Amino acid sequence: MARCPFAVWMEISGSSGSYTSGPFKIVHHTTEGSSAEGAFGAFRANRSDPHFTVDSSKIYQHIDTGKAARALRNAAGGVQTNHDSAIQIEVVGFAHRTKVMATLKNVQKLCNWLEAEHGIPKVWPNGLPKPAVNGRDPGGHNRNSANWDKKGGHYGHSQVPENTHWDPGYTATEAAFVIADAGTEFISIEGLEAIPLEEGPDFATEVSTMPDHCGGHSAAPADDAKPRGKPKVSARRTSALARGSGRTAAKARRSSARKSSASKSKPGSKSKSKTQSTRSRSSGRKPSAAKRPATKTSKKTRKTAGRKSGAKAATKSAAARSSNTTKSSRRKSPRK
Repeated sequence: MARCPFAVWMEISGSSGSYTSGPFKIVHHTTEGSSAEGAFGAFRANRSDPHFTVDSSKIYQHIDTGKAARALRNAAGGVQTNHDSAIQIEVVGFAHRTKVMATLKNVQKLCNWLEAEHGIPKVWPNGLPKPAVNGRDPGGHNRNSANWDKKGGHYGHSQVPENTHWDPGYTATEAAFVIADAGTEFISIEGLEAIPLEEGPDFATEVSTMPDHCGGHSAAPADDAKPRGKPKVSARRTSALARGSGRTAAKARRSSARKSSASKSKPGSKSKSKTQSTRSRSSGRKPSAAKRPATKTSKKTRKTAGRKSGAKAATKSAAARSSNTTKSSRRKSPRK
């Protein structure tokens, strides 16, 4: 069990268990992001913690080096990756960009301590990691599984069996620098003047050219616990919720319309009839009376009155005819 004395302890997801085989080795990654805080969020979301995260100002330790980390893909039935005594370092930066001197110095300091603590040789068993070509994956990475199983030393993520990422993209100068003994690198390493002293102004907005990196790592290792996803909602349930939401919205609109209508008829507000009456008075005309709809009772009354009027007229007509007949008979009868 080992914790680095000059690292800031920050446990996130915990280890993936015990090592199962292999000599100790160091695996170099890049976070494919511009901040340690962003990397921590990716580790938490994907349960893909390394042992260490290193930027230009600090070294953070997430997992004891006596336990396996989580940052490598591990296929079922193949060689072990996380559990093959691999101590993993995430360097804040991008595989397609050069790293700054302060960050590389922290990586070197950490590697020197790990090499002494776990007996790790200063070699790259699968050769030097390949740097980017035109900002992209150079291809042709050596992922020799026999070396991985049997040889301790330093490996890039690009050199681990069963993995597809091409980080850290170290240049030859960077690869030599991180395994050199502190204080001696300026004597034995060429090209150090090409290492920038600080990040450029575009570093904070830089975008990874490793599109499958998934916020830090493409997937949690197969032998690790997977993070729980959000509960699934069936299509039928979703449809029902949508319909319910529509009915609720319609109900709200009707309620709003009723409230609006009620507010117009409140005292102090001008109703339609009052406005019409005011217009009529201003024009000098009398407002027309509203026509009331005929009811069944009024219709029946008018019908009955009509029949009575017709019967009365018929009676008068019959009486008149009778009177005329009487007068006529009187004229025709002989006088005595």
